[in-house]
Amino acid sequence: MLAIIYPAMSLAVTLYRWVDNEGNVSYQGTPPPVGQNYEATSFSKEGARTGRVNHDIAMARAVRENPVVLYSADNCESCIQMGEILASLNVPYDTIEVDTNRAAQNTLIELVGSISVPTLTIGEKVLNGSNRANIEDALIRNGYPKTRSTAQ
Repeated sequence: MLAIIYPAMSLAVTLYRWVDNEGNVSYQGTPPPVGQNYEATSFSKEGARTGRVNHDIAMARAVRENPVVLYSADNCESCIQMGEILASLNVPYDTIEVDTNRAAQNTLIELVGSISVPTLTIGEKVLNGSNRANIEDALIRNGYPKTRSTAQ
């Protein structure tokens, strides 16, 4: 019995999405009518293989497993720049202001040995400074999907 079921589990299933002339969105397990523009996403037991769905699933997983936190201070140009980099990459993140937050200051001291901003944490990874290439590399290494700017 397992010999029959196991091979079937490894097969991919394709979901087709298209919008008809009236603006109705259809999701089907069969291809759309001939000549219709569509998106196809393949799923296997590992999850989505292609398309926007795959990006969204990867982003949600990365945010859950390796949240991004920006430790910042008022009037810190480098902190603003780091926030702009994260925003341009469409990466959700939390900002913690350390100016008057003693707990955040203690956390920074534990992380980097001093109160140094900007400091970025991606899961367990700690980055200082606002070097875009380093941020993109750390995001990708921690499961964040490549964006258009990181894929170029």
